Amino acid sequence: PLGVRAHSYLFGLTAGPEGAVWFADLSCTGLGHCAIGRVDRRGRFSEYRRGLAAGSIPYTIAAGADGNLWFTDEGRRPAIGRITPRGQITEFRRGLADGAEPFTISAGPGGDMWFTDQGRRPAIGRITPRGQITEFRRGLPSGSTPFGITAASHGRLWFTDHGCNGSGRCAVGRVSASGRISELRHGLRTGSQPLGITAGRAGEAWFADSSGAIGHVTSGGRITERTRGLAAGSSPVAIGAGPDGSLWFTDEGVHPAVGRATRAGSLREFSRGLLPGSQPADITLGPDGRMWFTDEGSTTALGKVMTG
Repeated sequence: PLGVRAHSYLFGLTAGPEGAVWFADLSCTGLGHCAIGRVDRRGRFSEYRRGLAAGSIPYTIAAGADGNLWFTDEGRRPAIGRITPRGQITEFRRGLADGAEPFTISAGPGGDMWFTDQGRRPAIGRITPRGQITEFRRGLPSGSTPFGITAASHGRLWFTDHGCNGSGRCAVGRVSASGRISELRHGLRTGSQPLGITAGRAGEAWFADSSGAIGHVTSGGRITERTRGLAAGSSPVAIGAGPDGSLWFTDEGVHPAVGRATRAGSLREFSRGLLPGSQPADITLGPDGRMWFTDEGSTTALGKVMTG
């Protein structure tokens, strides 16, 4: 936890330019301390607030093709934000629906950023490098709750939807660069709760299912979920592609852990080195070739995994 401000609450993180790792600090409770933070390759922490609206709650962050970092802000004045590598913050709101709740964000085709919106009118959104926002809803069912999103091949993106509409089974969806949305459910377990998602090879994707599974979807839309190798009471939350060809995920379940899924479907979890009361949250490949994760447990921290 060295360098992380007391009472911080970290979730989203991403690798950024100049060898830094950037993160969202949600610790706003009446103190106005929400921030976008970075840790450089020497381990020095910096946080930036100027440019964030009062009551902002930055949640997830991703690197853009324009060399900047982009983040979602689900605070009192919801926005999509941009921060330069030097810490200059700009927020964009025009194009968001009333009651919007921008949630996760990912780089997409053509240099645009795409995000999920869990607000009163759920949507999949797109923002251009100049800040023009468009939201898409056609194809999302009633009760939809879009969560994670990631770019795939051929100009498409994959996303997860954990609004189950009382059916006991949620969805994995795809959206085209033009905003055409479709959802898939066949292959998901009853009671599934797909959350984080990351792109795989050749248009496929992998996702974390907080009901206790790691899922895989082929480019053609065939879904398979795997549970063998996960501890009892597991709850995978986020997932990211690693440098070793495997997928790495966080598990906030009964036995908190960071796990690895091979592309053949073998699962294994690791907990040695986690702090007491740990709750591993988001995870990403860092510029140093290691997997970095945020820990929103009783001692807030950034962690990294030696993947060899």
